[in-house]
Amino acid sequence: MTAAQRRRGFTLIELLVVIAIIAVLIGLLLPAVQKVREAAARAQSQNNLKQLTTGLSNFYSTHDCNPPMFGTVPRGGVSMAGGSIFYHLLPYLEQEALYRLGPDGSRSAPLKVLRAPLDRSHTADGTFQLPAAANVPWADSANPTWGLSSYSANWQVFGDVPVKFNRMQDGLSNTMVFGEKYAVANRPTNPGATLWGYGVDPRSIPTGFTPPLGPGEYPSETQWANDQPAASLYVTMYHPRTGFVNRGGAVPTSWYGTRPWRCRCMLKPEWAPPLDNVHPQKSQSFIPAGIHLAMADGSVRFVSSSTPDANWSAVETPDYGETIAPE
Repeated sequence: MTAAQRRRGFTLIELLVVIAIIAVLIGLLLPAVQKVREAAARAQSQNNLKQLTTGLSNFYSTHDCNPPMFGTVPRGGVSMAGGSIFYHLLPYLEQEALYRLGPDGSRSAPLKVLRAPLDRSHTADGTFQLPAAANVPWADSANPTWGLSSYSANWQVFGDVPVKFNRMQDGLSNTMVFGEKYAVANRPTNPGATLWGYGVDPRSIPTGFTPPLGPGEYPSETQWANDQPAASLYVTMYHPRTGFVNRGGAVPTSWYGTRPWRCRCMLKPEWAPPLDNVHPQKSQSFIPAGIHLAMADGSVRFVSSSTPDANWSAVETPDYGETIAPE
């Protein structure tokens, strides 16, 4: 028998050593790969927010105002079906064909620009089945499917009627317009979701306010000073907004502004909370380190999770006279 014929294969020990070396190398490489993937996902979320601010800017150039959270453009249009802020932005997000379907015809569509890669709550198909009790009057009740969003709009900026940028007396660079938010907000009581097409014109639900609204009237400071009824569609947990005030209540101790603040619980975001305990009316970060925000000047910023309530409320309010920046 020749020497070549006498040559043996690997011994078991040698094979185990090779496997161990490979395992160590994989262990060293995996965190680096995960960091690269997270960085790419964060960059995609930043890009999505940038597209939203670009769309908002183009909308403003066309209409000389910002779209409302939900309503008509111009203000006070006869159709109370109106449309959500994201519906109004569709033509400026390369979704003209979807826009032409109208608010009811378009609302079930998932939109790539409204899906953040790091949003673990987002469903596989990008849609959500809305409970019948939360359906708004203008939406066909036979179709409970709504498109989800990983981003919300700042209600304190956009409100119920179209407004101009000059309302933002605190400065465009100091005021957020869009931010990251879980698409689905599960929790033991009052769960919700961020549905990009959802909303209700306050004029269509006059008894949702105290005192009731007059014909064609929008809520005033009198109505905002009182609690909205819990069953009102205006305070359901499915609007694509943050910075919304659902109760008057006392001014929180963390609020340092000179003007009364209507908010009692919508303060700083929840920082990457568990999927089974998410507040539908707050912002959420997708990673523990912080959250991405789009500012009114078109910039996108990363805000640290060490940011206190006072700094967050300052960036959320457009004209309260405080310009302290998030960290």
